[in-house]
Amino acid sequence: MNIGIIGADSIAKAHSRALSTIDNCKLVGVYDVNYENARELVKDYDGEVFNSYEELLEVVDGIIISSPNFCHKPQAVQVLLKNKHVLVEKPMVISCEEAKYMMKIAKDTIVVAAMGFNYRYLSYIKALKSLIQNGELGEAVVIRLHFKKNSAFQRTLFTWRDDIQSNKTSGALGDLGIHLIDLLWFLFESDFREDTVRTKIKTNVKEKQKVFVDDYAEVYGQLTNKVFVNITTSKSSFPEDCGFSIEVIGTKKEYKYSSREPNKYITFDGLEKQEIFLPLPLLVDPENEIFEWADSFRIVIKMLKK
Repeated sequence: MNIGIIGADSIAKAHSRALSTIDNCKLVGVYDVNYENARELVKDYDGEVFNSYEELLEVVDGIIISSPNFCHKPQAVQVLLKNKHVLVEKPMVISCEEAKYMMKIAKDTIVVAAMGFNYRYLSYIKALKSLIQNGELGEAVVIRLHFKKNSAFQRTLFTWRDDIQSNKTSGALGDLGIHLIDLLWFLFESDFREDTVRTKIKTNVKEKQKVFVDDYAEVYGQLTNKVFVNITTSKSSFPEDCGFSIEVIGTKKEYKYSSREPNKYITFDGLEKQEIFLPLPLLVDPENEIFEWADSFRIVIKMLKK
C-alpha cells in the first residue's frame, strides 16, 4: 500500500517511523508548505517531496494528514473526493460544522476514513476496557484522567498552535484533552450530560503577542451512564508534575495506571492489590511521550489496510 503524508511535523515523523515497520506499506511521498521540512522527513524515511498535495494524491492509495488543524477539512475532503483512504490526525477539524460536512462526504465513499486517536490502542487502555466490559470493576462510579506536559515553557516561538485560526483546538484541552475525551467514549460509549459539565481554562505562559489557546484546563461532569468525570490537562506543568494517568473507581475494584510506573497497571479490590506488568513495545518511545506511544501509530495506520 502506497502512503503519502501531508504535513511534515513531529507527528509525521512518528507516522513515518511506524510505516517503516509495517509489511506491504510504503511511504512514497510527503507534502509540506515548508519544503525543507518535507525534505528532512524523506531523507530519514524515503519517499519523494511533492510540490502540492494534489500531485501527491495521484500516486498514493492512502493519505495521512498531519498538517495544522485548520487545514484538515479542505485537505481531507480532497482526499475523499479522490477515493483515497485517509487518516486524519486529531483534532478532526476545528468546528462541529466542519466535522459534519466531512462525515457526509466520507459516507458517500467506499474508502477508509479514520481518526488518529491512537491512545485507544495502548495495551493498558484496552485492558481497562475489558475490565469494564466483563464487569470485573463492578459499576464504574468515578474516572479521573490527567495529562500534563511542559511544552508551553519549552516553546520559544509563536506558532499556528497559538493562533486564532486553530479555533482553540491546539491548547491543553484541545490538543491533550481530546485524547482523554475520546477515551471516555471508547471506554463507556456514553456522552457527557451537558447540564453537569464545568470547565476551568487558563493561559499561564504568555508570548509577546496574544496567545489564543489555553495551556491548562480542568473539566468536571457526569456521563449519561452516571459516571463522574474529572479531566485535567496542562502544557505548563513543572517536570515533576508531568505525565499521564487514569483511574477508575468501581463498586468492586479500582484500576490505576500512571506513566510514572509505565510498564504496569494496578487493580485493587479493597483488600488485595494486583500489579499487571506489560511487555516491552516494539518501538522505543521518544522522550516525554507515554509508554507504547510509538507502537500505537502502527495500529492506527493498519486501519488504512482494511
